[in-house]
Amino acid sequence: MNNYDYIIIGAGCSGLSLLYEMNKSDILKNKTCAIFDKRKEFNKDKIWSYWNVYEHSFSDCLLNKWDKVIIKDNEEIILDCKDFNYQSVDSEKFYNKILNSVSSNKNINFFLDRTIDEISEQNDQIIIKSNNEIFKANLVFDSSLKNINTNDTKIYQHFYGCEVHLNETINQSKYPILMDFNCNQSNWTHFFYTLPISDKKIFIETTWISDQQNFTKDKYISEIDEYIKKNLNYQKEYTISYNEMGSIPMFHFQNITSYKKVIKIGTSANLTRKSTGYTFLNIQKFTKELVQKLIKNQIIINNPIQSKYNFLDKIFIKVLLSEKENMHKIFFRLFKKNKAIDIINFLSNQSNFFQDIKIILSMPKSIFIKKLLNF
Repeated sequence: MNNYDYIIIGAGCSGLSLLYEMNKSDILKNKTCAIFDKRKEFNKDKIWSYWNVYEHSFSDCLLNKWDKVIIKDNEEIILDCKDFNYQSVDSEKFYNKILNSVSSNKNINFFLDRTIDEISEQNDQIIIKSNNEIFKANLVFDSSLKNINTNDTKIYQHFYGCEVHLNETINQSKYPILMDFNCNQSNWTHFFYTLPISDKKIFIETTWISDQQNFTKDKYISEIDEYIKKNLNYQKEYTISYNEMGSIPMFHFQNITSYKKVIKIGTSANLTRKSTGYTFLNIQKFTKELVQKLIKNQIIINNPIQSKYNFLDKIFIKVLLSEKENMHKIFFRLFKKNKAIDIINFLSNQSNFFQDIKIILSMPKSIFIKKLLNF
């Protein structure tokens, strides 16, 4: 029997962030922790981006940072974000920092290439069955999306992104393109997202918002190839060094668990902003608050995104469902009609009442009011 004080299910952004903060705070100086994940090793598999409105522990893991971002449709908007830089965290640097920081702590054990087969409770402890082994813990932090229900309409932001190496320098933007709508919309919302890395290297992501959880990888790759040839006007050979494929739920889960000692974290704790998919900073903020409660032996209650954003996002999703082919115009209007600081604060869950009103009034009133009245 393997007995631990804590078990973390999932060694992704939320699980590893929690492990790092717990270790840094000396919680694990005299207590034990096991962390489970289905991965076999830690390689670069993600880029997490956000506006730097909240100080966190991983500012030394950046891929890059920029003081402007671009939104493109029939015209182009340059959003000045010098006060809150747009930053991207490299998952490889993130993983290495955390693994190095916890490597000397003998109270921490990693169990990789594992599945969680069963979770139950016995004698005030959580029992976990994994690969025919039994583990016990006093408290479990679970980032898995297994057996979680929702009352919301299931809409996903799904994507495929890759780091493209070009053989020749091209005249690419030196700033991230947050949304490039110059592409096929095909009944749903479609855009490209790019991050300039060097003169001959660029990260390109094709992103869809639809009721499908994902498309085939071949379809995504074909879209990337077309974007390189048409939008970047690059006709020569290129190579791909890294790619990621994912699906972000644009709905929230019912956080109903049978066990009080199983605490949801990450997306399963509704830390993903429904309208944007932004999660990284929400995880960092939640994790620091959670660790403080552990230190003080306080009751842990999930404190997800403020209710006002959930309410506004629900209206936004209703509009999206009824205006599928026109959502690119609504997104573009959001950036065109508002000041950078108001947009950044609103999308980063930092806006005040007056900024909220400005954002709301900038939207097509007839469409949004109709959805509000039918709420």
